[in-house]
Amino acid sequence: MGSLTRSIARNVAIAVIVIVVVVGLLAAAVLLRQRGGGEVTEIKVGVILPLSGKLAETGADLRDGIEFAVDQINSQGGVKACGGVPITVVWGDSAGKPETGASEAERLITQEKVVALVGAYQSAVTKTASEVAERYHVPFVNPDSTSPALTQRGYKWFFRVTPHDAMFAAQQVEFVNWLNQKFGNQIKTVAIIHEDSEWGSKVAEAWQQAFTQAGYQVVKVVKYHAATVTSLDSEVAALKAANPDLLLVAAYVQDAILLVRTMKAQNFAPKAVLAQDAGFITPSYKEQVGADGWYIFSREVFNWDLLEKISRLKEVNDAYKAKYGKDLNGNSARDYTGMWVLYYALEEACKKAKPSDLDAFRSALRDALANLNIPGDKLIMPWRGVKFDANGQNTLGQGIVVQMMEDGKYYTVYPEEFATKEPVFPMPPWTERGG
Repeated sequence: MGSLTRSIARNVAIAVIVIVVVVGLLAAAVLLRQRGGGEVTEIKVGVILPLSGKLAETGADLRDGIEFAVDQINSQGGVKACGGVPITVVWGDSAGKPETGASEAERLITQEKVVALVGAYQSAVTKTASEVAERYHVPFVNPDSTSPALTQRGYKWFFRVTPHDAMFAAQQVEFVNWLNQKFGNQIKTVAIIHEDSEWGSKVAEAWQQAFTQAGYQVVKVVKYHAATVTSLDSEVAALKAANPDLLLVAAYVQDAILLVRTMKAQNFAPKAVLAQDAGFITPSYKEQVGADGWYIFSREVFNWDLLEKISRLKEVNDAYKAKYGKDLNGNSARDYTGMWVLYYALEEACKKAKPSDLDAFRSALRDALANLNIPGDKLIMPWRGVKFDANGQNTLGQGIVVQMMEDGKYYTVYPEEFATKEPVFPMPPWTERGG
């Protein structure tokens, strides 16, 4: 019995050793895969948008642009330099709140293991979410936030595709100068109304600086808190008392609707109203203001009437409309473009690192973004291309100025090479309007 006991003990010991070795090999295999020894079947990208809350309609529009770009990329063979693997989007909902955007960024990076983040529309949300990305050394591609401060932080992992508001403000001064040359120097004084988040506040600063330097008199600046505003009566009364020739507006969609209705109710009609995009291009704004929105100018980055001006745009817009039942707009087109910019960088990153080695791949992707030089003819935007400076700002973008005409559509009126209509100026008083 003693020898039998020893034999059993020996066999048990051997079995234990075998189990330890097998477990060790499995652990090593897992670690090897994590460090780049395995193959991936998808490249996960995190996208943070306001998919609920006051800006849910805008968030849905942005989401459509992202989804459409990813569908096209995957249907054309995925990321070819990585063996044709598809891009998979993992969605994060900011609900329009900076703190929620930051927590979603943390979740997408640490739990979902995304290679990059895209988002987040509102500058205030982009600010907090990109702070998280910078801390984790994860590339953050921003298609649509325009506060100049976002690319003044010295970040190395943040890349903004769209022009920012200081760039837009300089172009808007050029536009107003052009109006004055064309219609006899009718604009001399300017007033500003803006919501008080990161975006609206920085827009107002950029406007004050640009228009003051150009010799215009800023006679009134009015701000309001977008999260709680239910009336703009006192704000519009203050603007009307200042009697500006030009009103500049930075407002999201519900505020934009409220502003136009209040202006009409108080019979306030300056010679021109120039909005900074945002709420003024949202479908529900155009539906709800109707004829009251006629003749208002807005800065844009994209417009439907550029179909015959930009070589790739008609084909892309036709396919988008077939899928979603609507035309591209400034929101969906910018996020569509932002995802394609990330795709071009992914192709370059795959030549340097494997997505399975997550840290190395994120670093390679950051370097690829920093060195991109995409010509304008690869884009659907009225830009010269995409090339980022040392601060992560695309230096080749520009805006356009559109005006809503009496058919309820926006038409491009500036710059002249993209214009499809002559501007209506000055804006007719409320009492002299049709519709």
